[in-house]
Amino acid sequence: MHELRAGDIFAGYRIERVLGSGGMGSVFAARHPRLPRLVAVKLLHSSYSADPVFRGRFEREADLAGRLDHPNIVAIHDRGSEDGRLWIAMQYVAGSDAESAVRAGALAPERALHIARSTADALDYAHAAGLLHRDVKPANILLSESANGGGQRVLLTDFGIAKAVDEGTALTETGSLVATLRYAAPEQLDGRGASPRSDQYSLACTLFHLLAGCPPYTATSAGALVAAHLMQPVPRISAMVPGLAAADPVFERALAKDPGHRFATCAEMVAAATTALTSGIAPTQPFTAPESGSGATLFTGGTGQPLLGAHQGSPRLQDAGPSGPAWAAPGIGAPDERALGVESRAQPDGATRRGKAVWWTVSAVGLVLVLAIATAVLVNRGSGDNGAVPTTTTATPTTTVDAWAAARPTIAMFPDLLPANPDSEGYRGFRCSFATKNADSVWDTGFDCTDREGLQLQLLAHKDAETVDRFVSTLPAGPTQQLRSRYGRPMTVHSFNGSTGPWLLVRFDAAPYSTVLLQVYWKGHTHQEMIDQWLSTAPL
Repeated sequence: MHELRAGDIFAGYRIERVLGSGGMGSVFAARHPRLPRLVAVKLLHSSYSADPVFRGRFEREADLAGRLDHPNIVAIHDRGSEDGRLWIAMQYVAGSDAESAVRAGALAPERALHIARSTADALDYAHAAGLLHRDVKPANILLSESANGGGQRVLLTDFGIAKAVDEGTALTETGSLVATLRYAAPEQLDGRGASPRSDQYSLACTLFHLLAGCPPYTATSAGALVAAHLMQPVPRISAMVPGLAAADPVFERALAKDPGHRFATCAEMVAAATTALTSGIAPTQPFTAPESGSGATLFTGGTGQPLLGAHQGSPRLQDAGPSGPAWAAPGIGAPDERALGVESRAQPDGATRRGKAVWWTVSAVGLVLVLAIATAVLVNRGSGDNGAVPTTTTATPTTTVDAWAAARPTIAMFPDLLPANPDSEGYRGFRCSFATKNADSVWDTGFDCTDREGLQLQLLAHKDAETVDRFVSTLPAGPTQQLRSRYGRPMTVHSFNGSTGPWLLVRFDAAPYSTVLLQVYWKGHTHQEMIDQWLSTAPL
């Protein structure tokens, strides 16, 4: 439901109609108070107005995009705050967008290339100015007929999640995943950070969509999309459109998992696609591998052994103590550790919260091994064995797998809560390690986390919501509350009293989050204090 109606006056602008709504705000067509023209006014959703993280992102949209002056980028006219509500007045573009254009089916190559070429010019200009877009997709590419009959204009909009290339801000330290998953580059999903070649990857996904009528990866769930971008081979567009075989090498390079293997610029990528699609000849420029250290980087635990899915020997939080997390300890009215599926093990002296990351470059052979092991993991997780993954060994001792690969879908669901990798921090300084499973565990992947104030969180991801329902039905009856998270997601909160004190069990009532359970323990705090001081404000 939109908060402004036709005829309303906001910040001096007369609202005429709603143009659209996104994750951060709504956009309205409005009359300028002093000039005879329409503008597009973007207004931050009221539910986010008091949130400093969202306010910061929204304010940056005007600061960064306002510096750009390019014919293929929507211009920013004005900005301000009205009654505590942030707003931006932007160039009004009459017409449609590339997403609407492709709904009727694939576009002719000439039109698709025109859209991609104009967008590439805008992106390369922004990159030269030190800015990234980070959310390139058909819906953010506006299409409008030129007033002088000069053909269709293409304008890139919504720099709301852009960031300066050399900027490190608190708004993205948690590995926040805000790009639309269908077009997001692998490095945006696994915490390596974005670069101009990340925008190139997203533009290549967009061009693929325009030419084929669908994006390269079409999974319907967030977890499957993340896995596809990270681990699946680049699809061949010729399998969908037989006449485009010459473009297969272009997409293979532009959609490479390793950013260093992609084209140098967006314009170079589109030029290669143009050559392939207009002449029917695949590019013959030899591929040059990047210098050492510039390739895809993966990490292992401090022992150098792969931790994918197995969790044996994975580090535990020091302050969990020798009996494991305090909230999992058996007590009056609370399920015991075996029921929760958490194995409690003593830690050796000097145990650390997390293993030191070991970074290395993936070779061609290594990439094949990664894909083979990841495929085995995905098949095994779907076989009804509660997510247990058999140990996999290879004959190449220097090749290993991203230790957190199996948990990427869970991180993608809670990007502002969980750290992106073992060496980063999440919400309020969360440091996390893998939860250790026992033989009775019903969950697939889990994290043990603690923040700077000593709050302990265990997040357990299950195969499906039915598994969660069955587990919760085994718990003792106790007080429950129906609440909503900071992001508006409905939650059922169960209160228990264990031998170490009060703790909460939190489940989400709507998919896909209904496959996840949270256990929250904060020494010295009551149930209501944990709800008021953490649960109500946590980025869930």
